[in-house]
Amino acid sequence: MHKRFKLSLLLCLLPGVGLLVAGQSSTTLPKLQRARQQGDAVAKLFDGVRKEANLHSLSRIEDRTSLEQLVCTVAITDKVPRFRSGFPVLGNDSLDGSTNDKQSGNTAAKVDRPSALYKTSNPGELTPELKRVALFERPRGRDGHMPGYARYSIAVWPTPKPTDERAEYWVGIQLFWSEGAEFFQNHSTDAIEWKNEWKQFVTPECKDVK
Repeated sequence: MHKRFKLSLLLCLLPGVGLLVAGQSSTTLPKLQRARQQGDAVAKLFDGVRKEANLHSLSRIEDRTSLEQLVCTVAITDKVPRFRSGFPVLGNDSLDGSTNDKQSGNTAAKVDRPSALYKTSNPGELTPELKRVALFERPRGRDGHMPGYARYSIAVWPTPKPTDERAEYWVGIQLFWSEGAEFFQNHSTDAIEWKNEWKQFVTPECKDVK
C-alpha cells in the first residue's frame, strides 16, 4: 500500500516537472525574431536619401529570405562571412558599426557594392553606410541603356546579448534588379552556378527564418 502511494504521488508530480523544465528551456534559449519596426525606419531613411538626390524610387521587397538569414547569422556570430575571394557576403567592409573582422591587408576591402551591412544602437539614424548604398547607381554603359537596380530589401536583427544600456542591431540592405531581370539572370546565365552560394554561410539557428 505504501509503495502504491509513492508511485501515485510520483505520477502526479511528473507533468509539473515537465512544465518547469520547458519554462526554463524557453527562458534560456529565446526564439530569435527580426526587428520589423526598425526595418521600416531604415526603409524610410533609404527612400528619403534617394528622393533628396533626385534618384528614381526603388520598390521594396518586404521579405527576402537570403538577406534575412544572412543578417540573422551575422547578429548571432557577430562576424561577417566571406567568399573565398575575400569579399564579404554583404557590404563592402567600410562599416561604421564595429565588427570583429580585421581589415588590414585585405585587398578586397571597401570596394563599392550594391549592399550594406552595419551594426547600430539606433536603426532610425542615418549612417554613412546606409547613405552609400542608397546612392549606389550601377554604371549605365557607353550607350546609357544598361538597366539599373529596381528593388531593394532591408533586414534588421537584434544581437542575442544586448549591452546593458541599450540593444544593438545588425542592419543589412541589398539592391536587386527587377523581378524579370533577376529571373533571367538566375536561370539563363552563369549565375545558376553560384546563386545559392549564400546558403553555406547561414548558421543553423537562422535556416528557418524568412
